[in-house]
Amino acid sequence: MSHHDLLEVQRLDVEADQLSHKRAVLPQRDLLAAAQVERQRLTNEIDQLALTQIEVATRQKRYEDEAQIVAAKIETDEVRLYSGEVTALRDLQALQEEIASLRNRQSDLEDEALTAMEEAESLASQVAALNSEAELIDQRSASLNAEIEAAESDIDAQLETIRSNRGDLEAALDSSLMDDYQRLRPMFGSATVVRFEGGKCVGCPSMMPAMEVDRMKHTTDSDVLSCDECGRIVLL
Repeated sequence: MSHHDLLEVQRLDVEADQLSHKRAVLPQRDLLAAAQVERQRLTNEIDQLALTQIEVATRQKRYEDEAQIVAAKIETDEVRLYSGEVTALRDLQALQEEIASLRNRQSDLEDEALTAMEEAESLASQVAALNSEAELIDQRSASLNAEIEAAESDIDAQLETIRSNRGDLEAALDSSLMDDYQRLRPMFGSATVVRFEGGKCVGCPSMMPAMEVDRMKHTTDSDVLSCDECGRIVLL
């Protein structure tokens, strides 16, 4: 196998890096993250409304219970009023005034209970709307997760093919050459291995010194060189 197959190894590594980056930045990931943030906002709002519902329900029951107590008191006083038990005019007037006051109190309590009930109905409608919105977000999130899993599966299959092909190439290449490549790759990335063209190392921004060019030209085609200017692996 030719040393030029190292260029194919490098190409596969670049392709693998690109695929790994693509996998990490799938557009669905940002959409899913945004959906999760919105879902959490809805959950917090629903939870807060649930606490308010408990408070309103408690208040409504208290007003209803108090109204029942007052109604019972009115009933007791009316029995006394019409039973003949109270005969003194002053006492009868006082009892009638108390009944009137209790009726006003009962009316106020019933109004408060009705207000609380209407508030509870409004809260229930808000919660229902938020739950519907949350359900749509959950469906969207499930769809995005499925898209992510499908994309990941496709990319992983491509990466596995690349790893297999790269492994075959690496096994046939000189181990010391591969060691040099692995050592230099973090510095030079996709241009770790370059060709010698036009009197210079393709990886260098400037022309090589004449002596270095002469050395390159007199090297056999199978040799692998190291550029004295940049340190890259140079293939003729």
